[in-house]
Amino acid sequence: MIESLQDEALVKFELAELDRQVSERAPWESQWRDIDERVDPNGDGGFQPLSPGGRRGARNFDVTAIEGLDRFQAAMSHITVPLDRQYIRLRFADKDLDKIPEVRRWCEYAGDRLYAIRYAPQGMFNVSAGEDFRQLGKYGTSVFWTEVRPSRGIFYRTLHMSECYIDTDFSGLVDTCRRKTTKTVRELKQLFSADALTPKMQDALKADKLHQEFEILHSVRPNGERQSEALDWRGMPVMSNYFAIDEKMVLRRGGYRSSPLTGSRHVTSPGDKYGRSPAMKVLPAILGVNQMQQTMLRAGHKATDPALAFFDDDGIDALVTKPGGLNPGMVNSEGQMLVQPMPQGGNLPIGMDLIAGERLVIDTAFLGDYFKMLTDEKIQRSATAVLSIEALKGVLVSPYASRYETEKQNPITLRELEEGLRSGQIDPPPPVVYEAGVWPMIEYLNPMQQMARAQEAAGVTRLVEVLAPLAQADPEVYDVINIEEAAPGVAEALGVRSSWTRTPEEIAALRAARAEAKAAAATVEQLNVAADAYQKIAKGNSLSEAA
Repeated sequence: MIESLQDEALVKFELAELDRQVSERAPWESQWRDIDERVDPNGDGGFQPLSPGGRRGARNFDVTAIEGLDRFQAAMSHITVPLDRQYIRLRFADKDLDKIPEVRRWCEYAGDRLYAIRYAPQGMFNVSAGEDFRQLGKYGTSVFWTEVRPSRGIFYRTLHMSECYIDTDFSGLVDTCRRKTTKTVRELKQLFSADALTPKMQDALKADKLHQEFEILHSVRPNGERQSEALDWRGMPVMSNYFAIDEKMVLRRGGYRSSPLTGSRHVTSPGDKYGRSPAMKVLPAILGVNQMQQTMLRAGHKATDPALAFFDDDGIDALVTKPGGLNPGMVNSEGQMLVQPMPQGGNLPIGMDLIAGERLVIDTAFLGDYFKMLTDEKIQRSATAVLSIEALKGVLVSPYASRYETEKQNPITLRELEEGLRSGQIDPPPPVVYEAGVWPMIEYLNPMQQMARAQEAAGVTRLVEVLAPLAQADPEVYDVINIEEAAPGVAEALGVRSSWTRTPEEIAALRAARAEAKAAAATVEQLNVAADAYQKIAKGNSLSEAA
């Protein structure tokens, strides 16, 4: 089987491209190693060998950046992929199609299914997404692997940047990822089956050397020679090939409609393929505050346990500094101490102020201001104030979260939709969608989008508050607000599910029923008034006849 896959020209091309990418990435690695040591000691070891279980981060004297990375991970996860809400929405660009009830119901159903697929326990999306944000916070670049495991569905994994190399297309988006990694024979058998292994791998398997490792290259890139009529990998827009580097052999050739390896960057600079991170931005401050904290610890140690100055060391051969220690010969005949603490010339308050300033810079880079707003939310505020704060949060995080949504979350969601429809985990859309020949658009009603829409909603609530004093004189002043449009807009900005609000048809039916009930009530009231009048007339006639 493996002989039919071999393509010497393809192997030569892929290995040459890997060498080129290794050279391109090399200048970044020294900075990434520094960041690992200072910002994420537990993640150290990807770019340099470390002994398992060894001490890491022993040169750190300040943990501001380490805690900042944890906050950055939590903030970005909360903003873009919150676990506590269903934030995936589908819709169609054709507004007429989007208004059809059965299409709306399918969009909501498909969004719920996508959320269920993404957060299935065996998929590990939430854990992998957190690791992904940590890499973006450290290195500014991260690669996410979305793959289907037979009989178990989609699984997710963040790949360490020590394994990954990227290229971008003409528009600047990542379209090529190569992963160079090592796998044991046991893992290779699980991934490819025993028949697909190279001769050396099969020899190790037969010798029961299941933990012998081999270098593997996984290349995912656009299929520049796509044959649209082909039904196998040749007809797919994305090609995915595995190679055994040592033996220069093809292990598997395959293809996808959407890429299983998705790369994203935090921010990019002109001419750079790889991104730049918050840690890179404030690395001088991180290094500086560690040095200052080391100096302050040394100064504090000196102040607490100062060096001693001797008048005369004649007869003093040892000092007992423990509590209750006895030191004979330490006082002269006049009762004066023969040993005194050395005077200290340092200024600890100035040192602490300098450290506080550097820590503030680091904290801000890792979205510390966003966290402060979250803690301040415990204070009771008006609806307008809450919406205004949400809009301000969006200013802080939208540049980064929007890029993540474009480069990573959209491709991942489209791949989930594709695999969900293919595997039957998501029912197909109504026939009218196929007749229109369109594909749904993905939207995210996550906190980031709510922050972006909060300014619009805040404008409406502020207008109502401003008009309140005028309405006391003339209630008709509220007629300036188009409630029919404003109410659904505010509901959408607040993240209210579409099924929780009524459609225009349902509203019209409700109003018609209400009007009918009101008319019926008015008719009954009129009949009661008429009956009462009739009774009064009849009673008056009776009195007249009696008279």
